[in-house]
Amino acid sequence: MAQDGAQLYGLYCSACHAADGKGATGGQFPPLAGSEWVAGTADRSIKIVLQGLHQPIEVSGKTYNLEMPPQGAALTDEHIAAILSYVRSAWGNKDSAVSVDQVKKVRAATLNRKEYWTAPELLKLHPLENVKPPLTNLISHHYKGQFDKLPDLTKLKPDAVEEEPSGFIDYSDYAKTDHFAMMWEGELETPAGKHEFHLDSDDMSRLVVDGTVVLEIKTPGPIGRAVKKTIQLTKGVHKIRVEYCEVANLEGLSVGVKMPGQRSIKWLSSEKGSASGKAWPEIMLTPVAGRPVIYRNFIQGTSARGIGVGFPGEINIAYSADNYAPEMIWSGKFIDAGHHWTDRGIGYEPPAGDGVVNLTKQKVFAFVSEEGGAWPATSSAPTRFRGYQLSPQGNPTFLVEVAGAKIFDAYESVFSPSQALQRSIRMDGNVTQPISLLIFSGAVQDAMPNRFSAGGLTVQISGGAFRYGKNTVVLDLKGEGAKILYSW
Repeated sequence: MAQDGAQLYGLYCSACHAADGKGATGGQFPPLAGSEWVAGTADRSIKIVLQGLHQPIEVSGKTYNLEMPPQGAALTDEHIAAILSYVRSAWGNKDSAVSVDQVKKVRAATLNRKEYWTAPELLKLHPLENVKPPLTNLISHHYKGQFDKLPDLTKLKPDAVEEEPSGFIDYSDYAKTDHFAMMWEGELETPAGKHEFHLDSDDMSRLVVDGTVVLEIKTPGPIGRAVKKTIQLTKGVHKIRVEYCEVANLEGLSVGVKMPGQRSIKWLSSEKGSASGKAWPEIMLTPVAGRPVIYRNFIQGTSARGIGVGFPGEINIAYSADNYAPEMIWSGKFIDAGHHWTDRGIGYEPPAGDGVVNLTKQKVFAFVSEEGGAWPATSSAPTRFRGYQLSPQGNPTFLVEVAGAKIFDAYESVFSPSQALQRSIRMDGNVTQPISLLIFSGAVQDAMPNRFSAGGLTVQISGGAFRYGKNTVVLDLKGEGAKILYSW
């Protein structure tokens, strides 16, 4: 198996992870040699191979933000077992072989999972062995409700209480909902001396050390409002409490500490702020000469293959090439590229404007009745993203293949009779059955036969058969086109 695994590794894995397991292109990709992610339980590695991995991950002290695509459809259970057995015994790694039965068991248990894994999800299920977590005895508390300011969470009854064996402050289990608060209580071991604490959040947050409030962000707002403070601590274990309140739309929370004699920040949260502890320079993208501006990078609130478009008139969208739909729309400023355009900044950048409305936030590649992805998909006729093209005016048309038909999904800003974003959909191909397009997922107001409102946004639809489902708005198309107008 080890010999077969070496050959299979060379064929499927070495292009990114390198033949010596140290990461290709001089370590620009995560290493497998000596990796704490490879050691210990094999289930963690099996899941990464089966369903892939995206968003930041820290390996051997370095953070990477490179998407690993899922290999479950391409590799058999025997292939995966052979490759991982080789990886776990090569380059000085000394872990046990992986059996075919182990892979079969994990594949069966995760068969219905369609989205990529993230590092925080995996760490919660499979904490790294022989790696000391940043916080010990960590407990999380979750609270439902709408808060206009951060309350004293110690006086409220939580809706859920969980142990957090990963030791990281992580809100990802609740990231797909609005209006919640969380509190984490744990212990931090420190040397004696001055400690510089860092805090940043989308909406409100508070850091408490040994019962004393050290840092606070008191008002709702986007991430990028980082605060820091230096305090003196004695050698030993100190009580840490972090409180966080999410008002609506986007989420974000980073908590870290720079200890005496350390040049870098030790992040206590799964979401990291600027590794240097300094703000990125602002590089605000705006339309030029009346043409939309395109931003292809990691955008907070959509999938890893997000495509941002800033239109004239300060109308902006984030389109997901994974879910084949616009997932967010907002007004005002488009996006600050400084994060990703300076020193290859990692992580997800939030929209820079106001009034972000989540349109069709979905799980990657999922379609389950009306509550699934934006377009239907079957094993015989999978939905595929085919790229996009720009008009002479710079307006994008996204191309999607659905049930044998080609879908042309075009966008442009209009200013008559009022400022709005117009979406035009047309089909090219034989369509014998209606194709259902998810227009919106969430609670709506003022639901009418061809118009509804949500989050301050009004959506008007013409063409196709328009219907409301359970927290969904769906448009059924059968060969005909449709127009959708988004206005504030």
